[in-house]
Amino acid sequence: MRREQLPLDGQAYLLAVRELERLIRQTPDLSNLGTIREFLAGAPLGLLGVRTAEDFATADAEKLRVLTRYMILAATAMEDLHESARRWLTEHDYALPPWDVGPGQPPQPRSLSYEGRVAATVSWTPQPSVSLAPDLTERERRWVLAMAIATGERPDWTEPEVQRFAAYLTMGGASFGADRELSDAQIAQKYDVPESAVMVRRVLDDREV
Repeated sequence: MRREQLPLDGQAYLLAVRELERLIRQTPDLSNLGTIREFLAGAPLGLLGVRTAEDFATADAEKLRVLTRYMILAATAMEDLHESARRWLTEHDYALPPWDVGPGQPPQPRSLSYEGRVAATVSWTPQPSVSLAPDLTERERRWVLAMAIATGERPDWTEPEVQRFAAYLTMGGASFGADRELSDAQIAQKYDVPESAVMVRRVLDDREV
């Protein structure tokens, strides 16, 4: 499945990603960390996952440089900056993100988290496979499996991109508009997903996909 066929983002998210790219390209050495931090603090909720947003909010300058370079490596639009980001991380003794690999190499297995624990592991070699944690409830399994499908299709996607795909996959696009007046518990029951997944879907646009 190609990326342009996936039910992705609303206009607010797309504009936010472009603005972040602009800020990074203004100073590829990330000497404008204060501006980047300020922008991320006011960015749309869907731009960063909850845990990632918390990391950015509390990170010191050095950690923020690392996290921002991880974002660069996750962005296809900034592919021309990938090599310099990898070089900086390597030179400063920081590990590359496990999903970032060189050209022609298969991605490394990737763990997906849910509620602070590892909920699934996606592997691509010797053949694509997904291992789900045995203690997941049926609703959790449905949500985590949707995230695993997204990760399997696009190993380079960030946590927010994976969650957006999963939210649209499990709860639909334009049809979700009729459900917004329902409570989170009612929506979770209707779509057989955890309430935390409903919170992800609520901040996304309703659109035909």
